[in-house]
Amino acid sequence: MKRWGPAIDATVLVMLLGAGLASPYGVARWYGALAAAFVGIAGSILALESMATWISERSSARLQGPRTRPRLAWRGARDTALASLVAASLLAWPLARMGAGEPTGLVWTLEEAGGLGPTIGGNLLAVLVLDAWLYWKHRLLHTGAFFAFHRAHHAYRDPTSLSSFAVGPVESLLTFWPIVLVAFPWAPHYAPVYFTLVGVFVVLNLYLHSGVSSRLVEATLPRLYVNTSAFHNRHHANADVNFGEALTLWDHLLGTREGDRRDPRPKPAPASSAGPSAA
Repeated sequence: MKRWGPAIDATVLVMLLGAGLASPYGVARWYGALAAAFVGIAGSILALESMATWISERSSARLQGPRTRPRLAWRGARDTALASLVAASLLAWPLARMGAGEPTGLVWTLEEAGGLGPTIGGNLLAVLVLDAWLYWKHRLLHTGAFFAFHRAHHAYRDPTSLSSFAVGPVESLLTFWPIVLVAFPWAPHYAPVYFTLVGVFVVLNLYLHSGVSSRLVEATLPRLYVNTSAFHNRHHANADVNFGEALTLWDHLLGTREGDRRDPRPKPAPASSAGPSAA
């Protein structure tokens, strides 16, 4: 699969971009939505990544000590732009549908979302389900057959925020596909909560890849099973542990934290070279 990985990535990207030719909302409208989505996503993400990197690279709280590995800043920006193009090709569907005057799943009142209780419960359930998907997707990408689609992200062994979304087309599709659900009226998304969760995910991902840690954040988020920079940074240093992307819940439940992989049993004392003493 390592040999065919780049070709499959390229094929997936071409298929996502070519799908607009079959848009029932008009080809021009779909590609216009694609262009607007790409500019909005890539522009905002790259600006936030650059700002976060500029701040974190001047911090003394570096998790891997003084930097000895290259930042790979331009590579991170390029890969982020590519991932943004995949996300934009997914967002183009609800945007084109909106542009055609068709209803979507994005609603602005609690009544349309089903009420306060269902909105809170539904979003909590969605977070847990999507986090489970992200965890198992990540585990899958670390298997021999699929690591070719994730290998490039692990080039950032000492990451910066510019590598936060630096993943290939296949991984981007596996990560961002829920964006398409916004296009369907039968899947209501309460807009204030939806955009807040998206914003939180973006900011969290910038922190996870910043290469630095905040004492306050590291003391707070783990109590909520939310991922942190210290936790995720160990995954970049040791790719066999700490697979959680948003939460650390599944790592705790399945014993895939770095600490769980160490043998807790005491090692036996070495045998005496003199042999057993005479009775």
